[in-house]
Amino acid sequence: MADERIPEAAAEGFDRGAAAYEAARPGYPDDAVAEIVRVCALGPGRRVLDLAAGTGKLTRLLVPTGAEVVAVEPVAGMRRVLAEVVPGVEVLDGTAEAIPLPDGSVDAVTVAQAFHWFAPAPALAEVARVLRPGGTLAMVWNTRDRTVDWVRRWSDLLVDGDGDRPFDRYVGVDYAAVVAADGAGAFDPVERWDTSWVQPCGPEQLVERAASVSVVAALPPPERDAVLGRVRHLAATHPDLAGRESFGFPYDTRVWWCHRR
Repeated sequence: MADERIPEAAAEGFDRGAAAYEAARPGYPDDAVAEIVRVCALGPGRRVLDLAAGTGKLTRLLVPTGAEVVAVEPVAGMRRVLAEVVPGVEVLDGTAEAIPLPDGSVDAVTVAQAFHWFAPAPALAEVARVLRPGGTLAMVWNTRDRTVDWVRRWSDLLVDGDGDRPFDRYVGVDYAAVVAADGAGAFDPVERWDTSWVQPCGPEQLVERAASVSVVAALPPPERDAVLGRVRHLAATHPDLAGRESFGFPYDTRVWWCHRR
């Protein structure tokens, strides 16, 4: 699948759900962004590629470093929102397996909430191609804390039966092993950094958060409405949520990073 885009259903879901993604998906906590900035040595005179940038949840947090930021994103709906909310950043249509940039043209590549959609070997080959020697690859994920009862129940409401669960694509994956196995010797050993935090949330944002998940957004309208109805019911009846206008959505955030040899 070296030259393919993300699965058609997921791409359709992300395209339809771009507005919900922007409205409800969390950004990244300050300490995680600071770690990415540190390991990538971002600042004036540096150039960073935010790969599979989505609506720019991480992109906008890199701009204040003073580095030149370029975003690559394959889904048109996501690119439109990104261009609106992060004006002035170059936004390109492209995939991880076919990055539309010249060899050795960036000092860092960031990948937020996306590497699990990539074909690892060709994507890592492309990242190595566009990185300058000594440049940094940094991957980051927000992971829902399913040890919290309502978060686990909310997650389970999003997909019926044995359908595709994007959550399962990256939870528990050892990306140090992935890069070691599929990076063709182009990268130093991967290091890891972790933090936990809480996103301010409310009942309607919880519904929007569900609507932003690709497998939900891609459903036919009646089925999508049924899923969102179940989420509304959870928000109205779960003892930790019922009657509350605001609450915290708990996340664990993990950064994996390495340097190009």
